[in-house]
Amino acid sequence: MILRGLISGRRTARLALTVMVFSAVAFVARAQTPQAFFERSTLTGSGNTISATNVPVVISGVTVYVNVTMQFNVDHNGNLTLSSGYPQVVAAPNLLSASFKAGTYVGPSSIANGNAIVTVDGPGVTNGGATTWSLSATTGADKCTYPSSATWYVGPIASNPMAARLTKVGITSTAWSYGVSSGSGCVDSNNWISGTLIGVSQTGNSITIASFTSAYLGNSDASAPVAQMTYTLKP
Repeated sequence: MILRGLISGRRTARLALTVMVFSAVAFVARAQTPQAFFERSTLTGSGNTISATNVPVVISGVTVYVNVTMQFNVDHNGNLTLSSGYPQVVAAPNLLSASFKAGTYVGPSSIANGNAIVTVDGPGVTNGGATTWSLSATTGADKCTYPSSATWYVGPIASNPMAARLTKVGITSTAWSYGVSSGSGCVDSNNWISGTLIGVSQTGNSITIASFTSAYLGNSDASAPVAQMTYTLKP
């Protein structure tokens, strides 16, 4: 009876192990199913053509980016069919992100109680494989952040929307990615006025936003930062 129980126990254990192995294989197979995420791409339309730029395609846990062009024929009944030779799929240019990380960041204690909290979103796609990033304050009305919102661009200075302002004051450093902020709701926000020229950089889990514009300078830009704030990514 004891021997029969041991044999039965071993068979049960082997069966359980077999089920676990097949379940694990099935899970991996499902997890590695190739998939495209058009909702994360930039979609544009012109005439009978739809273009999807920087479509993420996940293959075995690795993400690659492609550009997809689809052209349609329209018959007399208004039915749409893909034109011959479409869709056309090509590898997308490498995105320039400067290692920025999206997420929720915590700053130093504000002039009110508590810490300033901001959310960084990106990357968005612009011309030439460059990217856009944005920051928005997520603290309550009783707190303030410097700045309260901002947008910056990663790519060559010459193609940056702030290029004229950067050139005017002689800013050429590539240590920053430049953009503009909407100001701050804080009491002492003279270095974070609406339309402030900013530079943004990321080191590890810390992101620093520098102001190059000040009300103390007559709302003019400067060639060096006049103030800066550093935020740390929340775990």
